[in-house]
Amino acid sequence: MSSKPTHMTIGLRTERLFGWGVIIVLTLIPVVLWWRLQSTNPFGSPSLLLESGGLITGIVGVVLYSISLVLMTRLRLLENVFGGLNRVYIAHHIVGGLSLIFSLLHPLGLALSMALSSMKAAALLLLPHDLLPIAALFDQSNQYHVLVLQQWATTLGIVGLWLMVGLLIITIFIKLPYRIWLISHKLMGAVFLLIGLHIVYIQSDTSDDPWLKWYLVAWLIIGLLAFVYKTIMGQIVIRKYRFVINNVVDLGGGIVRLYLSPTKKVFNYRPGQFVFMRLLHVSGMSREWHPYSISSCQSAGEGLELSIKALGDYTAKLAMVQPGAIAELEGAYGKFTYTNYANRDQVWVAGGIGITPFLSMVKELPATGYRVYLFYSVKTRSEVIDWQLLYGTMLAKNNSLRVIPFIADEQPALMSVDYIEQVCGDITGRDFYLCGPPPMMSALKRQLKTRGISSTSIHSEEFSMS
Repeated sequence: MSSKPTHMTIGLRTERLFGWGVIIVLTLIPVVLWWRLQSTNPFGSPSLLLESGGLITGIVGVVLYSISLVLMTRLRLLENVFGGLNRVYIAHHIVGGLSLIFSLLHPLGLALSMALSSMKAAALLLLPHDLLPIAALFDQSNQYHVLVLQQWATTLGIVGLWLMVGLLIITIFIKLPYRIWLISHKLMGAVFLLIGLHIVYIQSDTSDDPWLKWYLVAWLIIGLLAFVYKTIMGQIVIRKYRFVINNVVDLGGGIVRLYLSPTKKVFNYRPGQFVFMRLLHVSGMSREWHPYSISSCQSAGEGLELSIKALGDYTAKLAMVQPGAIAELEGAYGKFTYTNYANRDQVWVAGGIGITPFLSMVKELPATGYRVYLFYSVKTRSEVIDWQLLYGTMLAKNNSLRVIPFIADEQPALMSVDYIEQVCGDITGRDFYLCGPPPMMSALKRQLKTRGISSTSIHSEEFSMS
């Protein structure tokens, strides 16, 4: 799996919309609180329109930024609300992007409203000035105290804004090495603190109304607590499991399988889930956390198995890990499993290393009561792993499972819904589970939807490689 936690599950069900509904309500509350303060039309002139727009986008941007920090925490509650930790990461990226947009519109709207009457005032809004004397900042009796305090509050907001812009651009739009990506995330707390000081001390609608002010302050506190919980206290408060690596097997095609056993705590998981893992005290290996899908089955009494494809420097080094090494795991996470949905007439499509969660599900699948077609797509025959397991399980569970290999180099066309329908017949009324390269998954989803398959019947697990 990916060395960067962009592990995603995409779909559309009513329960998956609940999390987004909560975000929308929490974001609209400060807008309603701001609106009740207005005694006249806040959009009555171009200047008022720009100023009001700047104020609204500012308070919305702060709430969204706080929510994005909360979405980083991997709390079980969030996984349940959004239908899987993978969807939480999707929400984190989207909310972070929206907070960037709204935060940029905040000073832009205010500056443009000032520019209609004074270009100098608009420029000064975005540039540090009148920050001295420093003594006036802490002396309320000083005649310059209010002026200096306001300028410092404005400057902290501008500095925090541009730092946030840089970090969010790095996080969302630039593919960086995992270690640098983690550092950028840890800096978000410091940026958030600057923005918090700006909100607390700036004189505006947020200071005029206690309801609005304390709502925003509450979100500042929540955001900072979420940041501390994830980046500083995570090692203490987030439950971890110690495992011993018993064996490392090269499966070919750049794929290695780690066989692990717990040292103390019982580790529970369901088929199709994934874990975050890091190695301890292994020479040449950092202690970074990376997500990997589980390919073993707990109900079968197996030890934990992780099948990992070398997709970067870190994962390439896993083949050199020696038995006896200690790994630390967090999880298990994810809702991508056949047991989560009522329909037992299912089609599973795996592309390359995307077979990993299906290996776990194949082992767990009952011998009767289901009708599952598993399409295993690879580019060449050498990329197929665990064929004996898949074939043997299909023979043992022939009433519920059929496995169809798809070797792209030996086929006239790519894996498609047409091919699936040729093999398993009418696809109407079936649920589809997709895991593999994003282009393949996107193409299959488009084809399924054009055939009338509802989004509620398509469950896909996607991850980007880095």
